[in-house]
Amino acid sequence: MKRITLGALDYGLAFGVDRALRELAEKGRLSAVGALVATELWPREFRPLQETAEKVGNRVLFGVTIAFSGDRVSPVSSRMQEVYGERMFSREKLNFRALTRLMPDELMLEEAKAQLARYSVLMKRQPDFIAVREGLLSRMSIARLVLKAVDHADFEKPPLLISPVQPGLKALRLSHLAKAHNMKVLPRAEPLPQTDDREELQRLLHNHFDGMSDLSFVAAIPGRADDRLRREEPRKKIAIRECQYEVLASTRFFHTLDKKDVFLN
Repeated sequence: MKRITLGALDYGLAFGVDRALRELAEKGRLSAVGALVATELWPREFRPLQETAEKVGNRVLFGVTIAFSGDRVSPVSSRMQEVYGERMFSREKLNFRALTRLMPDELMLEEAKAQLARYSVLMKRQPDFIAVREGLLSRMSIARLVLKAVDHADFEKPPLLISPVQPGLKALRLSHLAKAHNMKVLPRAEPLPQTDDREELQRLLHNHFDGMSDLSFVAAIPGRADDRLRREEPRKKIAIRECQYEVLASTRFFHTLDKKDVFLN
């Protein structure tokens, strides 16, 4: 039997997304939910997630998706707010700063600490895992900052780290770095296919998990349309979210896992 971690990393983005993730987690169709604590909705949406965590126990991993970049997120730390206001960096800008060694390391460290603390205080539990939005954990300079923030948090049990890169040299370097901080890395596998056709997705999923290494992390973006999503995301992406939600919630998906001898870890 192959163990796979099937997870969504954007809880807190919109009510329709959050409801879908809670429902799928409670039905055993997702095995990991990552919270974006830097969104406007997180202070209102943490409590339902807390209730879901209590219902499912250790059958689902609950963690933090640290956001240093992207839309719909704002700085949590007071220092980042003072310097950069209400907007985060763009992914391109952070990549450039990482390449040129011009990153505001101290500010980003404070921001990572603040986001970890915000999750732990409101959820009343430590995160089971940590991811970084937009794949920025692939930058070793950013990975070091995140791991330093985790060290500062002094969790009782080291959280897992979600790798944003396929197995290879970068993944190996990240794994070595995490090991130095007593953390383990879940290797990245191909995310769920992004199609808005339910039949096509069901067909693609029949062989999607073939060849994946044990304990691989498979990213998904299920959700249901709501007013916020309709304002902020293209119709195509919303259709993909709804397609993934419908398929993951289906009995047919459960049978596919059983037939392929895949266990959601």
